[in-house]
Amino acid sequence: MLMGQRFAQIQDKSGTLAQLHQHLLAALDPAVRPHCAVSNLRGGVLVIGVSSAAWATRLQYQRLELLSELRGKGFPMLTSIEFKVNPQLSRLQAEKPTNTNRLSDKASEHLQQLAENIGGELGEKLKRLAAQAGRPDKGSKSD
Repeated sequence: MLMGQRFAQIQDKSGTLAQLHQHLLAALDPAVRPHCAVSNLRGGVLVIGVSSAAWATRLQYQRLELLSELRGKGFPMLTSIEFKVNPQLSRLQAEKPTNTNRLSDKASEHLQQLAENIGGELGEKLKRLAAQAGRPDKGSKSD
């Protein structure tokens, strides 16, 4: 029975942290959102992980405003906010660059003509390549 109670406590805390995270994101400037996440809540102290010391310093100035806003959103138990630097957060939040290379219609026409003249397996591959005109290239990496 103790296991069930412990699981219920963990589930309840997880739900509370998720709600706090959503309210925190709503209270923050959009530029800051990808750089922070709710990490823990212990004894009324909300621990927020940030991707760098620079973001921790910036958020430090907003601490009282954030605390007041979160209390007003249904978390009166909050007594303080701590910011902890977590460099892993920046790696998790980093957006992967997108490849915007496109095959022009003219290049597609040329590949199609070449494919018809060559034929065979290479011709089929060129036809598939020509069909990619106007679509982003998903096959190559931009690293």
